Amino acid sequence: MAPTPSPTLPRARKTAAAPPMQHTRGARPRWMLHLQAVFWRVLMSLGMFFHRLAPPRPPKPDFSRVIPSTISADKSGSITLNFYVPKDYGTQRRLWTGRGLEDEEAGEEMGKIDGQLRRFSTAFSDLGAGLRRKSMTARRWGGYPVVINFHGGGFTLGKPGDDARWCGTVVDECHAVVISVDYRLAPECPFPTAVEDGVDAVLYVHNHADELGIDKTKIALSGFSSGGNMAFTVPLRLYDELHGFPRDAAPTPAPTTKQRMERALHGHALSSSPTASSTTSGPSASSESTKVEILDPDSPASPAQPSKAQPSPRVREAKQMPDIKLACLIPWYPPVDYTRTRAQRRATSARTDQELPALFTDLFDESYLHPPDTISLDSPYLSPGVAPTALLRAALPEEIIMHTCEWDMLLEEGEVFRERLASAEVGKKVWYKMVENVPHAWDKAPNPWKPTPGVREHYLGACKEMRRVLWPSLQAQRPAVERQTTVGHFPTAAPRGSVSVVR
Repeated sequence: MAPTPSPTLPRARKTAAAPPMQHTRGARPRWMLHLQAVFWRVLMSLGMFFHRLAPPRPPKPDFSRVIPSTISADKSGSITLNFYVPKDYGTQRRLWTGRGLEDEEAGEEMGKIDGQLRRFSTAFSDLGAGLRRKSMTARRWGGYPVVINFHGGGFTLGKPGDDARWCGTVVDECHAVVISVDYRLAPECPFPTAVEDGVDAVLYVHNHADELGIDKTKIALSGFSSGGNMAFTVPLRLYDELHGFPRDAAPTPAPTTKQRMERALHGHALSSSPTASSTTSGPSASSESTKVEILDPDSPASPAQPSKAQPSPRVREAKQMPDIKLACLIPWYPPVDYTRTRAQRRATSARTDQELPALFTDLFDESYLHPPDTISLDSPYLSPGVAPTALLRAALPEEIIMHTCEWDMLLEEGEVFRERLASAEVGKKVWYKMVENVPHAWDKAPNPWKPTPGVREHYLGACKEMRRVLWPSLQAQRPAVERQTTVGHFPTAAPRGSVSVVR
């Protein structure tokens, strides 16, 4: 699709290390942010309840799993993964486990999956759906693509069920397993906990692919708003985790007060390392001849000559990690450049009356970027739009399916990032769509009487591109599979009458 021109000219800005987050007022204490976040979480839950009442009802997760956090060094906890699976998932699993094929009439009982029993119908509505199943499931267990989704809410609000309509649509249209991640929220768990939880989700899915029936080569990431930011930042953090946190020619973050005191006492500066990290949240690499050490910049700087009896506490051993290649990213209206202030973002908006109120944006920023004087706003785990070119080229998959909103204050930074991704330096294939005449998060309107117009068409358009990436072997069969059509030019492979498809 031809790129949609930006309504405003991109402005020049520095790409060097950004100063810590600046507030027009003093940072509020964590307990106050927590109380405000809880209040708005309750109200947002009510709004999403009404959103889910609009016909047809979105599906519920088929089962869930709770996994421990392993990447986040500062915040231990657990992460819940909610699974949406295709209708033949239980049958394929029973065949794989050797328990035989039982009756497949409507209402049959799905096999036990990790101690959880679920019933659903496997009847097909018409011959077209039967052809689709025959073409897409004539294989052994282990061939399902998987889409890992991250919900929105400014890293502070929201639940994984908020995107149930999207998850159900992807299941029907792409015959894929969809996992909605219940990552931990701020202010209880500020930056970069959400991104690290996302990495944990990807590692778990990859390591348990055989058990879950997932094709390791068909892992995609999607997300909305802040979840769209995670769709970009999780691969960057994952790449660093897999490769020992290299940071070649990256800018050095501003030292903290404690680090400056240590340097004054010992005459040693962390910035002397040629491969210092560009973020205070993740480790960086420092090389001495042939020995490579992984440094944790959150700990105090060590003296120029540390004692051999007690090695520096900043040394971490590199992990033996699998090689993970993501198939594609599907970000929806993501924030990608936190080096832009909210005032700069609002100045680019085409409709100021459609912007998110400052009440919410202040809460999001103060909660996630906490404490504010310790966050480097140009961190690739926060602002992928200004991440090093080499990191974007190496860490992101080749295919990116990206959507923005015309009346969104995030539109300009999204379009600038889209152009950078498609440039010769980064070299990604970007399928891009700006949704016209809609504000940020337009597809989550809390109207119980009818769904928001246009959501179905854009969801189906994204799924069409996802099928191209996730099911390349079906390109020759596309005319037979996509026998049904919808409003506009977006085809659908879902069964007629499916309640999982957004209408």
